[in-house]
Amino acid sequence: MDLHYSTISSHSQWQTLKEVWLGGVYPDSFFSHLSNKTQDIFGHINELTRKDFAHLKQTLESLNVRVVEPEYTKVDDYLDKQERLQKPPVSPCDFALTLADTLYIIPQYHNGVNPYQHAIDAYRQNKQKVVIIDRDKDPMAWVEFPGIVKAGRDIIIDYDATVMERIQNNKKIASKLSRDYRVHLSTTGDHQDGIFFPFKPGHIISSNYQNKYTQSFPNWDIYFLKRTKLWRGNLGEKWWLPNVDNAVYNDQVLEVSEEWLGKPEETVFDVNNLAVDENTIIVSSLSDNTAKYLENLGVDAHVSDFKTKFFWDAGIHCCTSDIHRLGECIDYWPDRGPEGIYRINEWT
Repeated sequence: MDLHYSTISSHSQWQTLKEVWLGGVYPDSFFSHLSNKTQDIFGHINELTRKDFAHLKQTLESLNVRVVEPEYTKVDDYLDKQERLQKPPVSPCDFALTLADTLYIIPQYHNGVNPYQHAIDAYRQNKQKVVIIDRDKDPMAWVEFPGIVKAGRDIIIDYDATVMERIQNNKKIASKLSRDYRVHLSTTGDHQDGIFFPFKPGHIISSNYQNKYTQSFPNWDIYFLKRTKLWRGNLGEKWWLPNVDNAVYNDQVLEVSEEWLGKPEETVFDVNNLAVDENTIIVSSLSDNTAKYLENLGVDAHVSDFKTKFFWDAGIHCCTSDIHRLGECIDYWPDRGPEGIYRINEWT
């Protein structure tokens, strides 16, 4: 794929998407040093994930979005200092963020290897801005990228207020960004893409029945999802897969991937969606009520199943990172006031 003419630009999460990073899993050969039983289970996880990623890629490309996938070197590059496999780049949203004309990347692998290096080289060749964050010195390393919502001149940053380093470093980043944006700080400590989905100006799909969004998105229409039991595993389990006996495979899975696992019982995957433009979104599932709501708005929803989401703790938005969206930085609330730092008390 020729990425020489790629552009880095993104001002909101609903403007027309032209290029996106898509997550990926390791080659099966990376597990060859493990027992046959362990290889079998990770081979199954890889097979399910690759199949659904291939469908998501096909959907994106049918909507005229360029898709960038990871490329791997040797297995040794993805081992930590204890020679354990680090988590594969299933969720580029966790470590890659495009803000205005700059792509920020938090290094994930201890020796500096990056499975998207081929794209990074192409961006730099095209005079685009890529910042590889220094984990030891740059306060940006403490920002949870999925906790950031881009809405033109307004940026919402959520962080964990129980961790002093996050308080200090998020304030530094907010101060820097406040020169050009209205920066709204909230302190729920959540990945916001697992809580709500602003998919076009004036409209949000939300899982949170307590938040009325009166400060963060004043006067926007909020569609609250019907409460359902989304987590399919049992209490105390850290992962779930369709047609897999967790008890049988638990030791083998945890031996390899315990550090990879999140808290899927807390994530609402039906809001973890990707807007391709103001009238087109991609979702992993769609209820009849939500489908009707979107249809009445003239929004076309493409369903791209992700069967392993309860293993990776990742939805469609997590598994992608927008690199290029068309459009300028729009002020959706021109009467809101000047640039600066604001607090969202409704979320605290």
